[in-house]
Amino acid sequence: MGGKTNLDRVVAYIPPEWKKELEEWAEEDERSVSWLVAKLIDKALQERREQKNSAKVVNMR
Repeated sequence: MGGKTNLDRVVAYIPPEWKKELEEWAEEDERSVSWLVAKLIDKALQERREQKNSAKVVNMR
């Protein structure tokens, strides 16, 4: 598992209780915290893109 990747690293400081909750969630899903956080960021970015696109459509009317 692991190895070299072409992905960039991002560091975030979070409260200990968030970290504990993320660790428990990742363990339940048999994933790493890093993988879980990357998926959460991906989902948030997709939702943001959709909102921006729908705002553009509304402004064109």
